[in-house]
Amino acid sequence: MTLALSHPMTIKPEDFDPPLKRKDAAVPYYWTVDELAEELGVSARKVQMDITGYEKLKVQAKLKAIKAGSFFLIAEQDAFEYIRQQRKLKSRS
Repeated sequence: MTLALSHPMTIKPEDFDPPLKRKDAAVPYYWTVDELAEELGVSARKVQMDITGYEKLKVQAKLKAIKAGSFFLIAEQDAFEYIRQQRKLKSRS
C-alpha cells in the first residue's frame, strides 16, 4: 500500500516567519534573481551561481530557472523552497 496525498504540499508566502519582503512581483508567478537576492540579503551573483553552477569553484546548480532573454525567472514554488533552504542554512551558522 502506498501513501498518496490528495494535493501536493505547497509553500505559501504566509508560511514564512519572518514574512517575505517582496510585496509586488515584477513578473507574476515568478521571481527574478534580483528579487531573490534582496529577499535573502545576498548578491545577485550568488543567486545566479546557484542557478547556473560554477565549474571553477565546483558549485553545482541548486535552483531551476527559465532564461528569458538576459534574465532568469524562477517559478514561485521553486523560489519559496530556495528561500526556505537558504534561511535554514543561515540559521545554522
